[in-house]
Amino acid sequence: MTAVLERQTELEGLCHALQDWMFLKALPFWATTGRDGEQGFVECLDLAGRPHSVGFKRTRVHARQIYVFSHAHTLGYGRGLEAARGGLDFLLAHGWAPHGGWVVSMGETGGIVNEEIDLYDQAFVLLAFAWWMRASGSRDVLPWIDRTLEIIDERLLRVGPDGQADGWNSRGPHDKVLLQNPHMHLLEALLALYAMVPGIGIRRRIAQIIRLFETRFFDPVSGSLGEYYDEGWGRITSEQGHLVEPGHHFEWYWLLRRAEPVIGRYLREPAERLYSFARQYGVDQKTGYIHDVLTSNGSIHNDHHRSWPQTEYIKAMLGRADATGQLEQDELERALRVLQHDYLDPAPEGCWIDHLDASGKACVSAIPASTLYHLFLATAELMRLQHVWRTPDLRGEAYHEH
Repeated sequence: MTAVLERQTELEGLCHALQDWMFLKALPFWATTGRDGEQGFVECLDLAGRPHSVGFKRTRVHARQIYVFSHAHTLGYGRGLEAARGGLDFLLAHGWAPHGGWVVSMGETGGIVNEEIDLYDQAFVLLAFAWWMRASGSRDVLPWIDRTLEIIDERLLRVGPDGQADGWNSRGPHDKVLLQNPHMHLLEALLALYAMVPGIGIRRRIAQIIRLFETRFFDPVSGSLGEYYDEGWGRITSEQGHLVEPGHHFEWYWLLRRAEPVIGRYLREPAERLYSFARQYGVDQKTGYIHDVLTSNGSIHNDHHRSWPQTEYIKAMLGRADATGQLEQDELERALRVLQHDYLDPAPEGCWIDHLDASGKACVSAIPASTLYHLFLATAELMRLQHVWRTPDLRGEAYHEH
């Protein structure tokens, strides 16, 4: 559906600026400085943009970078496949636990630092595999996909009193607190896999997560989405159980609308409730920053501002415009300006300031590689959904290095 735009020029300029930053600055930087020779990707940088040793490499970061460069390759970035292949080789060589599953962290030059398995990490590895297949045309990771799905169910699947699947633990059967966030990213990975290999029970797992969202995660009274749950999937009674993150509300909105054609029914009502809650309470009306954490009644719990919720807000606005035909143009322009001026421009070229305090000042000691995933996906959505913000006579061009 084509959105109705009031003013085209400024919005187009902001969208093009982010695309140019990503393809002409960020991706070339992270394909060189962000790689560690034959040892995959770096975990983080110091504030001057130099690789910073922390003693480990998280599996989720490697998986995110493999995803980014695989997806970038499909959009015309010439060095994407080579960078993705390097990260994939390191992950396959060092990331699989002796007892099965992808470890939490690897050594900087190989080996395993933390051999626990976490649902969050399994999800991102599956996302990386899906996009590697799309970019490379190879199905060499299919056996790894099968093994990963088997481990997720074997080691982490929860079974309810009725004998039916009831979500997954984060790290094992002894988890006392259940988490929403890994399920959200597993849904994201499964949707990407479904586009490539719709068999092997992918749709069934997607439907399980959607059912969990509708019956457990989403609170129809407040319109909010919890983070922490007890062993019966009720919100825990402590303050922690009432904490909510606006960024995840926007992220779930984007995922729910993408899941609709897969499960064959509309999810607009809960999606809109999530969007409205985060839009009303999570966006600072004076600055345009997204608050890190609220309570379920909409009050501010943590008034700092990570960079990634800004990108999820952009994705949600684009997806919503595509679904409804109505683009919140002023808000999208402001979100793009804030992202560029407050998070990207003050950082070394191709990098970002990941966290701002309540006054808008940087409160970071490093540049985490993991944030590239969020920034890239928002950029990719600008490109995929350009019909909601571009004039009809303009045509997109792939980014090729010369």
